[in-house]
Amino acid sequence: MSSPSTTVPVRAQPKAPAGLPPWLRHAIREGVHLALDAAAVLVAYRLAHLARFHWRPLLARFPSKGELPWSGYVRMLYAIVPLWLAVFWYSCKLYDSPWQSLADRFLSILKGCVLATGATLAATYVYDRLQYSRLILVLVLPLAAALATGVELVVRWLDSRLSTLESARPVLVVGSGPVARVVKERIQARHPGAEVVELRQLPEPRALGAALGEKPYLELILLRSSSAHANVLEAAEICANAGVAFKVVPDLLELRLGEVQMDESLGLPAYRLEHSQLTRLNFLSKRAFDVVFCLCVFAVLGLPLLLLAALIRLDSKGPALYKQKRYGLRGRVFEAYKFRTMVVDAEKRLAEVRALNDQKGAFFKAKNDPRVTRVGKWLRRFSLDEFPQFINVLTGDMSVVGPRPLAVTTGELEALERDFGAVARKRMNILPGITGLWQVSGRSDVDSEQRFSLDLFYIEHWSLGLDLEIILKTVPAMLLSKGAY
Repeated sequence: MSSPSTTVPVRAQPKAPAGLPPWLRHAIREGVHLALDAAAVLVAYRLAHLARFHWRPLLARFPSKGELPWSGYVRMLYAIVPLWLAVFWYSCKLYDSPWQSLADRFLSILKGCVLATGATLAATYVYDRLQYSRLILVLVLPLAAALATGVELVVRWLDSRLSTLESARPVLVVGSGPVARVVKERIQARHPGAEVVELRQLPEPRALGAALGEKPYLELILLRSSSAHANVLEAAEICANAGVAFKVVPDLLELRLGEVQMDESLGLPAYRLEHSQLTRLNFLSKRAFDVVFCLCVFAVLGLPLLLLAALIRLDSKGPALYKQKRYGLRGRVFEAYKFRTMVVDAEKRLAEVRALNDQKGAFFKAKNDPRVTRVGKWLRRFSLDEFPQFINVLTGDMSVVGPRPLAVTTGELEALERDFGAVARKRMNILPGITGLWQVSGRSDVDSEQRFSLDLFYIEHWSLGLDLEIILKTVPAMLLSKGAY
């Protein structure tokens, strides 16, 4: 083995392919984004000014003491527009993380608009000579949020066009397994022309030097390496000499992807394993969102849900609501509510229909279950039987989005533990939900292993943006009724 100080010759790399350099693509995207955001803020203020002084419904409710000329606001905007862009840049990182999901980006935009509006309002109170309509400043908030979201869509479209012109340099990925697949998919999604060269193990120093000289590599990404630390350090030195970036994904990320956090409490770089992304503050924000969403659902759908309950009672004997013991947060048992879709003695007849199970693994589901009533088939087809679980959300037993709660009496938890070991209980590190990733990914057509993987992915990558994205995808999934039975 060569020592870390050994100099390994590296052949000169071939020239990068002709095309748009990555730094230029990034600069164009950021420049256009900044310019369009500035224009969006200007347009938002202009529309707010027109609405305040020329929109009759608003004037009737909030009479104006006299129109302040637009020219006065233009002078203010020389300071306000840079303030908004600074908030977007520094507080919301809108220009530093272009790969966020659209839902997460919308929440960042909304946060930026709230902060920028607050800063503007504060400035008008601090400086008495800035006598402007506060109502205009408030009206700007929703207008700017809508326009900035439109700008985000335009910038994403532009970036996708630029990506086809990019002179993407190849990337060397050393390792294998799920993380390697994820890395490859993300590189090719963000840089369509990039070649990803894969090696199972880190080569010897001289072989690595020779490999780096064969192509104009941008970076080497090392995964799951069993090599000694000295070999890894030497590989990093070889990459530095060749002008190739060197990145290492720790082994822990394979086991606990999304749970590894940097911890500096020791004064040294260390990794801290979190059970999920739901810290106390995140839990409270998710809970607040759940309560508000539930109240909106009951306000809009209260009467139709009462009509559904009446149809169930007319169709078959028994109550409209069905209660079943389910596992909740940390394994706590609670009673989940659903509209009854089966005959009243369905659980007692479970053994009779075990052979009809269409699911592999822990979950039980049968397309032609004889216990399902006529109205029940229709309710299941469009997932309307789940709506009473909003009661469980209000009581704090469930969340709007999360892994489905496992039934106590059907043996689903025991089957998951048999198939996946102790990791199966990780599903209960978060409140169970009415809808989730696998429901919008094929519903009952998704097998047990895929469901489990999607549940873990959700727990490890939770964000309000992801919740919002799943809720938005749930509506078409319900209407199309694919995989529902």
